[in-house]
Amino acid sequence: MDTAPNHSHTGPNMNARVRIGLLVSLVTAASAVWPVSAAYAATKAQVSLLPSVDAVVPGQPFDVAFRFQLESGWHIYWQNSGDSGLPPSVRWTLPEGFSVGELQFPTPKRHESPGDIITNILSGEPVLVVKVTAPAVIKEGSVKLGAAVGYLVCEKACLREDATLSLDLPVQTTGAAKPSNAEVFERAKRAMPKATSKYVTATPSVKPDQLSPGTKFDLLLTIDVAPKHHVQSNKPSSPLMIPSDVFVERQEGVRFVRPVFPEGKVRPDKYLGKLSEYDGRVTVRVPGEVDSSRNAGPIRIAGIYSYQACDDEGHCFPPDAVSFALTSGGASATPVDTAQPASSIASTPPSTPAAGSLGDKSGIEGLLGRFGTVGLLIGCFLYGLFINATPCVLPLLSIKVLGFVHQAHESRRRTLVLGLSFGAGVMLFFVILGLLAAAGTNVLQFPEAVIGLGTVVMAMGLSMLGVFTLQTPTTAVNLEAGIKKEGPLSSFGKGALAPVLGFACTGPLLAGAFGWATQQPPHIASAAFLFMGLGMSSPYMLLGANPHWLSFLPKPGEWMITFERIMGFLLLAMVIWLLHPLVVQIGVTGLEWTLVFLVFVGLACWVLGQVRFDMSAARRWGYRLGAVALVILAGGVIYEGMFPLDEAVAAARAERDALANCDNGESSGKIHWRPWTEQAVEETVRSGAPVFVDFTAAYCTQCRINKIVAINTPEVTEKLKALGVATFQGDFSSGDAEIFAALQKHGRAGLPLNLIYPAGLPDAPIVLDTELTKAYLLQKLDEASISRSASSATVGS
Repeated sequence: MDTAPNHSHTGPNMNARVRIGLLVSLVTAASAVWPVSAAYAATKAQVSLLPSVDAVVPGQPFDVAFRFQLESGWHIYWQNSGDSGLPPSVRWTLPEGFSVGELQFPTPKRHESPGDIITNILSGEPVLVVKVTAPAVIKEGSVKLGAAVGYLVCEKACLREDATLSLDLPVQTTGAAKPSNAEVFERAKRAMPKATSKYVTATPSVKPDQLSPGTKFDLLLTIDVAPKHHVQSNKPSSPLMIPSDVFVERQEGVRFVRPVFPEGKVRPDKYLGKLSEYDGRVTVRVPGEVDSSRNAGPIRIAGIYSYQACDDEGHCFPPDAVSFALTSGGASATPVDTAQPASSIASTPPSTPAAGSLGDKSGIEGLLGRFGTVGLLIGCFLYGLFINATPCVLPLLSIKVLGFVHQAHESRRRTLVLGLSFGAGVMLFFVILGLLAAAGTNVLQFPEAVIGLGTVVMAMGLSMLGVFTLQTPTTAVNLEAGIKKEGPLSSFGKGALAPVLGFACTGPLLAGAFGWATQQPPHIASAAFLFMGLGMSSPYMLLGANPHWLSFLPKPGEWMITFERIMGFLLLAMVIWLLHPLVVQIGVTGLEWTLVFLVFVGLACWVLGQVRFDMSAARRWGYRLGAVALVILAGGVIYEGMFPLDEAVAAARAERDALANCDNGESSGKIHWRPWTEQAVEETVRSGAPVFVDFTAAYCTQCRINKIVAINTPEVTEKLKALGVATFQGDFSSGDAEIFAALQKHGRAGLPLNLIYPAGLPDAPIVLDTELTKAYLLQKLDEASISRSASSATVGS
């Protein structure tokens, strides 16, 4: 189990992510089209083992480098991964007499995920270095070093990967070995933190200065900036500037929370505006606590201070980092070692479920699941068909249906072309979603997708209320004329837009589909979304081929305009429902500024609505450019308003951090977690107590989100206590084989997995959904209580 202190802190990254999502959402409903990486099952990191010398000299140490070459957008983790993730680890196979030191890591970067989960990552081509010491006597003429590397590589999804490496080197008995791979080791050296710097001095201390088991303390890092120099504060005035940051190494039995930085000194600049800087002396405070179970003795605390220094004349130097260390008695005089103990990662990674597996086998899913892949594809087809019946799609599709009515008296060939064009637009959107899912990208978990979808639905709602038009007529006469002159391109565009509107009503179902699809082989995920597209588009392609089937529909008239207006209000209500997850994803302040952005978008839509076709072309374009200018202004308002996050969000984050501490199997809030074993759970259930099981891992982001929004809420903890539920937690951070077997037993390829056992029914657990909500969990606990009562009544009879 990874007992690393979850050390991280807030920064401007979340705000940058939100701004990007807001701006991208303006372009088109297809803003969900992120770059697609290789297939989900493909290796995302190439790892090589490189020596610093061309031969081994007995008794002489040398360095070995693990060079990671990561796909664009993917990352691995620093030795203290932060709120989630796992650092790389190595299992060595060494010749007799050889020994290795600890892994040396380069300076990491901050990475923020939805739910305020901050991790310390390495991207690009990070190089990890370890020192190897050869014995004084080597009998063989050559030696072979073996290393089994385990690591977690993440983008939107995370993969557990392994690499088995070996290194064959000749033995040189006289003279010095020649350097090898000099460029790699020089690059690794530049990426490592320095022991000293001519621009800053980082001096650590602790208060109190003597640490013992159970002690709460503050790590105080005093930063002295050289005279006539300054560094950027932790919250610089621009995201392009390099913030000051502190990374604390993992130390067994010591926990840290996020650093507390002082306010920057604001300095006006005639070109850059207001700058937030540190100069002179500043102190960063990192609260910590020594576990009461830790043995007494010296405690070493070490870490990195990263910064970018500039002189007062405006010359800035490359970003750099300096290391620091101390023992429980005071500052250490020994060289700083930023290495970590190499913890083992199990060699058996979670596998993907069988092709077509639906996970939980209940209800309609269980029925379709019994037919394997064919049942899965049938279910996807029916889901696509169902989208057409939602009130979100009906306004747009009703116009399309009326078009079929009019076209029934025209060329059958033209009607068929328009129907196929509409179906092609629908299919394109679903094919894109399938490619994203095949690449392991669950787009609906991220605020960018939520904001983009909400913006599109709001714009469509305003269009249906008559604020502006998307080539959709606003009178019955124009309606008929517009339908008659519709072309294949217009029909294709309506087809591409239809599933976007449908997701406003079916978003929860789609989120579950994405969560399932990202764990499937690429061909299954792609086929699933392809059949969804076929299900949604098939009625319109069939009606295009046979428009006379709709001769029974009423003729178009003013009733269509009334219907369109009603649907417009319904879509605006859907916007509220769509945006509410942002409270958890980006905080209250992020949601507030998202609403400000939507006001500007609404104003831009109104400006577009002023365009009339009797205007000159120049005047029409003037209105359109004015609408674009309003959106750009909205981006500027968002940029200014997001800094800094308000105190309410900071307090909410602190509360969520406290609630998330149970990931390492500790007590969290009012829930007391017992270590999971299958035998312990079975004995407890047979003894007459209901049981709730939480399988989790330090790297599992969805596990943390489930704890924040459901498991650790006061209502759920009170319900667990009232029902006398025993709680067990299994930590899969190190790939425990017994837990992996339990996951497979319950039809899961990976985390999260939560089970509820009614009392006396050890063979009939309730398998919960992957994404939990408070209401859903409370409902399932009540169901388990009813099952318990029914079981007791049966036994009594």
